[in-house]
Amino acid sequence: MKKFFLVAAAACFIGSAANAQDVYKQTGGEKNVEVLFAPFGGSPIGINGIKFRSFTDATTAIRAEVFLGFGSTSEETSMEGTAGTSTTSTFDIEVNPGIEFHLPGTDRLSPYYGGVLQLGFNREASGFEADDVDSETSTTNGAFRVGAIGVGGFDYYFAHNIYLGAEIGFGLGFTTNFDTVSEVTANGETTTTETPNGSSFDIGPLAVGRLRLGILF
Repeated sequence: MKKFFLVAAAACFIGSAANAQDVYKQTGGEKNVEVLFAPFGGSPIGINGIKFRSFTDATTAIRAEVFLGFGSTSEETSMEGTAGTSTTSTFDIEVNPGIEFHLPGTDRLSPYYGGVLQLGFNREASGFEADDVDSETSTTNGAFRVGAIGVGGFDYYFAHNIYLGAEIGFGLGFTTNFDTVSEVTANGETTTTETPNGSSFDIGPLAVGRLRLGILF
């Protein structure tokens, strides 16, 4: 009987010790958002788009990064001695879906590797309209990019469901540059000029020069 109580007490101790062990990182089913974090930079926290992850289980995550940017300016200026209004506008969108495979690591550290598909589009336009004469010019160009990137990184959970991380990658990409289209309108007549910009292919390492600060929910 004495031995029975000793074994039971030991089993209870082992069970309570196991239950007391804290697991800070994902266990499966969580969602995740993050921002870029540069603790020693001029802008400590910045959002370079939005990154979202969904953990299907403790070792697999579906991820997506989305960036959307646009802007426009208008100012009174002069071109070749003619006063007028100068305008510029930009539009950028990038969507990068991917998948991560997380290694065991520790209760706080979650190293991973994976792959990302890169899709991007941008458009730029500028123009000038004279004030006192019938004269207007405009220029448009842009590009489309597609790429594939292999990534590797880690998340370190310094508190429950809150982590710092870093990531590097190696990828290849193809960029198609749209033709630059220039239009000049004077005295009711419009002249259009198209200049081809070609395309480019690149391959090489990629690195994010900031830490990633994220939260699970």
